[in-house]
Amino acid sequence: MLKHITVILPIAYRGGSLRVTKTIARMIKMGSARDGASCGVRIAVLAEKYDVEREFRDVLSEGIEVREFSWKRTDGREVEFINKLEDRSPELLHSRYYLPEDGIHNLMDTDFWLVVSDRTDLPLAPVKPYAVFATDYIQRYVPEIFPPNGLGKIDAPFIQTVRGANAIIVTTPQTMQDAISYAGVPAAKVHLAPMDFDPTAVSTYSADDAGYSSHFVWPTNPTQHKNHKRAYDALERYYTRMGGRLKVKVVGPNTHWLDPEQTIPKHIAEIQYIADLREQYRESSALRENVEFCGELPDEEYSKIVSAAQFLWHPVLYDNGTFAVAEAALMGCPSLSSGYPQMRYIGERFGIPMKYFDARSVPSMVEALKAMEGEAQELRRSLPDAETLSRHSWERHAADYWRMVQGFAA
Repeated sequence: MLKHITVILPIAYRGGSLRVTKTIARMIKMGSARDGASCGVRIAVLAEKYDVEREFRDVLSEGIEVREFSWKRTDGREVEFINKLEDRSPELLHSRYYLPEDGIHNLMDTDFWLVVSDRTDLPLAPVKPYAVFATDYIQRYVPEIFPPNGLGKIDAPFIQTVRGANAIIVTTPQTMQDAISYAGVPAAKVHLAPMDFDPTAVSTYSADDAGYSSHFVWPTNPTQHKNHKRAYDALERYYTRMGGRLKVKVVGPNTHWLDPEQTIPKHIAEIQYIADLREQYRESSALRENVEFCGELPDEEYSKIVSAAQFLWHPVLYDNGTFAVAEAALMGCPSLSSGYPQMRYIGERFGIPMKYFDARSVPSMVEALKAMEGEAQELRRSLPDAETLSRHSWERHAADYWRMVQGFAA
């Protein structure tokens, strides 16, 4: 029986990844309490990357500890020594490993690690039983996001960390298949967890109060798989060739990097992908007149923008899908999305009617944008109500999640 679990966020993520981390911790705590086990839960985050008291106020108030740590690079001898102290003898397959250091017990004062994302620069040291929450394997479908660096495949340590885990947690059937066929994880170790979301993270505003404005909203961030170049091309044609009448509000972490009017750090501005997008925006009067960068917004402001939007636009090439469409549906906002498997799964699972397009085809994106002007209202009337969506809240799945995690250490 697991008495204590540490949920590790290996990179200083914010946005959806941070929210998922908190939700996993909450499900374990609530699920174990309902099961009469009352497992202790800690979230471990990188030191000096967060204002812990402010950014984790919600989970701290629920009795979930938050501890800061740093990654240490070490060799097999230290890992072997730690395992002897722990009375463990796992096979050590690598010469270099990642170990967490926190200045207290180095996260060893727990029964189990649950790592949210496989993004470790070295394979995780097998000094504790652990599971990995694998969000997706984008690099299989968008290989250009990991350019060659002369040191072999950049994702090699990610896959080594995944293969060394007791279990892999995924939330879509497609990512489950990718974990097996791309990462090489035995099927018996891959677990499809309930897909849930946190409806309390957003506020709703009735259409009577907000009205439906002449904009749609594009949640994104500056990573390459978000497909900005094709999205810009599609928007350009939408406005100049199709007479598009809806403006777009761009929201999300670090989206100000895309705005050429914003001063950003030199090392960011010199990233070719970012530089090209800033130039593309600068040279297009259609984009300058119709695309507004709103940045990373507090939940209340984000909710107001989405509640008033004609629709939410998701032109991503590939990932594990986005809960933004579920949050939007809760706020009465329909969605227009690229039709990759994970997004279709979310639409089916949550009962959200969506329109889809081919994210690799600019003409397909343009036609879908223009068509959505006339279809958004009909989709809005078909959205599931709040009670239906609440069936997918994390509270409803807490007990099942706890039982799944409890089984990993058996």
